[in-house]
Amino acid sequence: MELGRFRKEIDKIDREIVKLLEKRFILVSDLGIYKKKQNLPVYDEAREKEVLESCRDMLENKEYSKYIDDIYLQIMKACRFIQGNLK
Repeated sequence: MELGRFRKEIDKIDREIVKLLEKRFILVSDLGIYKKKQNLPVYDEAREKEVLESCRDMLENKEYSKYIDDIYLQIMKACRFIQGNLK
């Protein structure tokens, strides 16, 4: 495969990732509203550990576990920020 084809495939995957992240952010916003109404904390350490473990389990190549952890820690940080800044 040539460079341009690799990049096109990566761009296609990036578009899918962004669309899925946006859907996640919308759900997180709705969840944040629910948490506020129920007087629940934004941060749930047990849930975040569960998400990380679940994501690692989905990997076929476990050598990528650290990268998945890094990425999902950032995603969850952004989601906490979204929830924490709801009006």
